[in-house]
This record gives sequence, structure tokens and C-alpha cells, in this order.
Amino acid sequence: MDTIIGLGSAGCNIADCFAEYPQYTVYKIDNNVYGKNCYFLPKFDSPEEYEAHVGDLSSLFGNVLGEVLFVVGGSGNISGASLRVLEQLRGCKINLLYIEPDHSILSGTRKLQERTTYYIFQEYARSGLFERIYLVSNPQLESVLGDVPIIGYNDRLNQLIVSSFHMINIYSNNKPVIESSAKPREHTRISTIGISNLDNEKSMFFPLDNIKEVKYYYAINREKLETDGTLMRRITENVKKEQDVDVSYGVYATEYADDYVYFVANSSMIQYREKEKKSLQT
Repeated sequence: MDTIIGLGSAGCNIADCFAEYPQYTVYKIDNNVYGKNCYFLPKFDSPEEYEAHVGDLSSLFGNVLGEVLFVVGGSGNISGASLRVLEQLRGCKINLLYIEPDHSILSGTRKLQERTTYYIFQEYARSGLFERIYLVSNPQLESVLGDVPIIGYNDRLNQLIVSSFHMINIYSNNKPVIESSAKPREHTRISTIGISNLDNEKSMFFPLDNIKEVKYYYAINREKLETDGTLMRRITENVKKEQDVDVSYGVYATEYADDYVYFVANSSMIQYREKEKKSLQT
């Protein structure tokens, strides 16, 4: 995924983080963006107004081909423009990164909009209209990072998301030293990412239920790969701990002093929130 499209404040801020890496071409849509690869969408008071006022984006997306990562947050009214934007990316393989906000701080109207967006996107991914949806929860990211100061709060969360996605992209497009590969199932299109370590202490960026597949990316110091005779056993022991899950992995040599482990987890099931499950499933 070398094309990133950010919608709204959350989406554009994350797109800006991707722009720090030369591998990505970034497009932004919001009411305060200007310049190359930007589309100004005036500010409106409701999701319906945003949906109605998305214009022709053919000049913006004229060079967009292949696989795309579309990034949007669920708390803003501008998320109502999402489907009108996405329908203008015909022919592209659309992956969606959805940033779930802290529901406890949303107003009643915003909660309804967020809930609608959250479930519609999952249904579209599950049906195959999107290649995949990646769910990321801001409260979950806070628990991964620990105490985060107010100044720089969003920047810290965004950097964690983007740096992890970037490293997964890098390793997905490089040859591993050793691997155990498995092709994802056709119907497991609801996903999250996370970080771990060689002790298998995992931190998911969203509390994904009914996980069917996990792919691990072990980024290990090259010297350690050449000298540590316990590594293969530790990795295989971690894999064996997964119950009723298809696990694959790749081990990659790095020049970093520290070792890093990233993973992608996939599910085929809509991720119902506990408080909403009963009303939505009946």
C-alpha cells in the first residue's frame, strides 16, 4: 500500500505521518488542507451535508492506481463523506484504516454517527467491497503507550500507528531469512495490527474477537540471528501457544540494536461492542 488517502482531521494527521516516509504518496481531504494532492471540502454541520457536497475527485485521484489505504476517524461528521469518496476509487484495491474514538467523550449525535460508520465499514469489508478493514482503538493505543501527556497526545498515538504499519509494509515486501507462510482466507477481512516481543507479550491496537489468523513479523538483529541458537525454538514455541488460530511468520534480519515483533490479526466476524451487540443482532 503506497497510496494513502486521509479524510478529516484524524485521517489527514495520520496521512501526514505516512508522508514522512518516501515510500508513500499522500492525499488529503478536509476543510483546512491546501496544496498538492489536497481537496478542500467546506465545513458542514452534519454527515448528510458532507455526503451531499463531495464533488468530482477525478483530478485529485487521476494517478491513483492499485492498492490504497483510506484513513478516517469515526468521531467527525466528515466521516459521512467516506462512501462518496471511496466510490470514486473504482478499480483500486481499497484497504480501510478506521480509528475508533473514545465513545465516552462523544455527544449523542456523534455516537450515532460513529456507530453507523463503524458497522457499515465492517459489513462492506466482510462482503468483499473492501480488501480489508483495519480497526484501531484510541483507548487501546493509550494502554499500549502508557501515560501520554496532553501536549503531543495525538502525535504519539499517530506515530505508533504509522510506524507499525510502515514496518509491516516494509517486511511484507522483503525476503525473510526464514518463514512459515499461509495465504489469508478469503473471508477474514476484519483486522487489526499490534506489537509483541520474543516473550510473546502482545499488545493489539484493537481488541479483536474471533481471531482466525495471525501473521508475525520478527525483526531481529542480524548478529543475534547468526549467534543465538535459542531463537528458532523460542519462535516456534510462541507459535504453538496460539489456539485454534492459523499462524504464520517471517524472520527478518535488521541492523537495529533492539529486536521488534509486529503482527496482523484477522477475523471473519463483525466486531460488535458489548453494549450494542444485543440490539444490533436482533
